Amino acid sequence: MNSRFLLLATLVAIVFLQACSSLLVDDLPPFIAQQRAMAQAEQSKGELASALDHWRIVHLAVPGDLQASQQISELEGELKKEAASAYRKGLAALKSGRNRRAEKYFVAALAAQPADPAPLKQLRKIKSLRMNTLQHDKTSKRLLAGEADKNKAYAQQPAVPVVDERLRSHVRRIKAYLAADQLFQADAQYQHAAQIVSADEVARAQLAALRDSLADSYYQHARRLIRSDLDKAIEYLQISLRYEPDTTAQNLLRRSRLIRDKLTKIQGASGGEKNN
Repeated sequence: MNSRFLLLATLVAIVFLQACSSLLVDDLPPFIAQQRAMAQAEQSKGELASALDHWRIVHLAVPGDLQASQQISELEGELKKEAASAYRKGLAALKSGRNRRAEKYFVAALAAQPADPAPLKQLRKIKSLRMNTLQHDKTSKRLLAGEADKNKAYAQQPAVPVVDERLRSHVRRIKAYLAADQLFQADAQYQHAAQIVSADEVARAQLAALRDSLADSYYQHARRLIRSDLDKAIEYLQISLRYEPDTTAQNLLRRSRLIRDKLTKIQGASGGEKNN
């Protein structure tokens, strides 16, 4: 997840401003000047992705702005190179078994090129490997404990796995709802399942994995809704954060709220002017 996409919501605000009354048009120049200053400030700090988004906003408002066009072209090229370099380093680190280092490289690649599915695929692969390792470690510890106490009768017999059909049924339903993009039904089903106290470790591990899937699904839907339904996008981000406190999602939620507040204020001012 990447905070660059939160600035795309600002594009909606600009289109709205350009379509409004003279009072709103008067508000546009200082807003564009602010975006230009923010782009330059981000660029000076080396935050190229964020700078690119601000320049895109300036270009949308003033299509003939040569500085914005030039900066967009240069930054897109630099970010493409950064993403390719980070991705190659991530693959090399993953191949040598340095998963944490690989994860950092893939996150950097995704930050530079959010639309590229390759680094996101690798990040999901690393998460899956990590979960499998944790599960293996837990199993190994149980086996070692059993070997240390061979005098006990239960240690001489294979453990019978606990199967909680009720919990597994919830897990199957959550997966089905996610596959059908019925997020609210999946969310409600998860809340029921989370209340179940169960010794079925397989089902509990699957439920934990679904928590991450729900967080990611709500976040991805929020990103797609930012252009068309800002309120719904904010609602989806809040649910995503309930599942996983992600910094990028928090930043996107904060800035989306600021944009919504700005639009609400402008709409209020427009309504007051019309009444007068």
